[in-house]
Amino acid sequence: MRRMLLSHAPIAAAVLLAATAILGLVAHRTAWAQTSAVEVLETQAIQSEAGGETRGRRRNQQNQQPASPRTAKADLERAAQDAASNFISQVEQLSFDIKLLLKLLLLFVILWMWVSATDWVNRDAQIYKLGHMKWNAIVFFPFAIVALLLVFLPLHSLIRAPIMFVVFLATWIPYVLVHNKGVEPHRTVLTGSWWRYVMASLASKVGLKVSADRKAEYEKGAPVELFAMGAEDVTTDNANLLSARNSPGYVLVKDLIVDMVRRRSERVLLDFTQQAVNVRLEIDGVWHNGEARDRESSDVMLAVMKTLANMGVKERRKKQRGQFGAKYEDHSFLCPVTSKGVATGEQVVVSLRGEQQHFDSYAALGMREGLQNQWSELMASDVGVLIFSTMPGGGLTTITNVSLEETDRLMRDFVAIEEVNHREAEIQNIEVHTFDASAGETPATLMPKLIRSYPNVYVCRDLVNIESARLLFNEVNDDRLVVTSIRAKDTAEALLRVLQMKVPAEEFVPVVKAVLYQRLIRTLCPDCKVGYTPPPDVLKKLGIPAGKVEQLFRPPKPEEIDKPCRSCQGMGYKGRTGIFELLVINDQIREILVKQPKLDLLKKAARASHQRLLQEEGIVLVAKGMTSIPELMRVLKQ
Repeated sequence: MRRMLLSHAPIAAAVLLAATAILGLVAHRTAWAQTSAVEVLETQAIQSEAGGETRGRRRNQQNQQPASPRTAKADLERAAQDAASNFISQVEQLSFDIKLLLKLLLLFVILWMWVSATDWVNRDAQIYKLGHMKWNAIVFFPFAIVALLLVFLPLHSLIRAPIMFVVFLATWIPYVLVHNKGVEPHRTVLTGSWWRYVMASLASKVGLKVSADRKAEYEKGAPVELFAMGAEDVTTDNANLLSARNSPGYVLVKDLIVDMVRRRSERVLLDFTQQAVNVRLEIDGVWHNGEARDRESSDVMLAVMKTLANMGVKERRKKQRGQFGAKYEDHSFLCPVTSKGVATGEQVVVSLRGEQQHFDSYAALGMREGLQNQWSELMASDVGVLIFSTMPGGGLTTITNVSLEETDRLMRDFVAIEEVNHREAEIQNIEVHTFDASAGETPATLMPKLIRSYPNVYVCRDLVNIESARLLFNEVNDDRLVVTSIRAKDTAEALLRVLQMKVPAEEFVPVVKAVLYQRLIRTLCPDCKVGYTPPPDVLKKLGIPAGKVEQLFRPPKPEEIDKPCRSCQGMGYKGRTGIFELLVINDQIREILVKQPKLDLLKKAARASHQRLLQEEGIVLVAKGMTSIPELMRVLKQ
């Protein structure tokens, strides 16, 4: 509140002073007007008395002598003249004082200019840290004192106005000079470009189009705002931002961000060679070739990105990491940057991480209803180990979060174990406990304390080491459920990767309950996908009965379209969904894990148990027209 009062004190005081000056002048004029009116009324009273006596004598004479027709007519004309004279006198008294109006208007204009300038100085000096308290006093007090003195001094208005205007300019112009020295050229005032901008703005209000661009060089181009975020302190970030803005590469970085957003690109790879820069864009998990860029402008653009990310601009061989921020069309993005030297030059990867799409159900992930019910029953278990698995970048965090949000967390006590510098999204009714890996801590460090709290479910997304895994798996023997995750290519490999951590098979195998595996597959663009009748042999290979599916779908060929689809930018695919593989552990699989933990044996046992594999789940999507056969083959080969 105190800061607000201080910030608005100059304009409030200026308005008060202006009102006082105007009221003082009006009061002065009103007193003169009242005095003149009294004198006029007294004169009129004397004239009325004299006129009354004259009219009385005339009336007596008329009573004594009979009135003739000519005398009566003269009296009527005289009465009409008197009425007209009185009317004109009253109109003259009520006539508008043009001079007074002009004086008030001139006074108002000067005071309005001073009030506006005082407010601008107050705000501007705070924004640019030019000492607003000092400049408020310089701009306010001299003019206020002079204005108050002039109100009560017997000076002509033609003298008062110039004096007030000179004092106003003498206190305001010095600040304008200081302001112009401390800001960028496009933010100066009372300069040639400023006047052109003001005139163009006024002309535009009356329908005239006049060009007057007052944007800084870094403000030109795409409407993107960049942020320096790589330094350890705000001061260094601000210095890096100012340095980056002075480079012509700043606009190129903004154009790169816009291009990535419009193409729905998650990452862009810039491969710097001696002659040019090869560009590749990752869209929906697949890399596509882009248009090559010239080396000169790309070097300038890279220097700006490294500056914003607080990376070494001249370092082209060692691996560097950093990040900067961007804002475009009300969407904020985090842009991690990784650079490293290669044999041909330097490779730079720029990622674009925006507001992630929130999935709130299994159906939103693309999981079929039958699998949803089966997995929900497993998540509701009281005892066992459940494992989530995907490939890197395959949506492991998303599928884990959705499963936790979908399961009952009211009737069971959940605790989550997370690394303090790698926190996950907060989920209601899950108590989070953190460990610090940099201090040598692991989930095992927290386990003694957590065991004494008697939770029903442990959520540890990263087992970290054998000690932590053994302590968690041992909790299953006390009727606890453990939820964890691991990276792998399929469900069978996920089981083997846990054993590769040197966890004793006799401790892991009896307690593991199921593995849910996910891969992401691109979905066909609904606006441009093309239907076709599949040959019988293709349906046979897919295991689809003849006559069950009349059409399959694929992306359009170049010769089938006149111009690229606006929805998918000519990719043929737009967005991704999940295909899932659920492996429920049975006795046969347990036996293989203990005696011969081999990948092919585990896959054979899974097929023998009639559990749907990734290929079968993907074929369902092909039959529904959601994806294509080539896309399914690509995903299965990963």
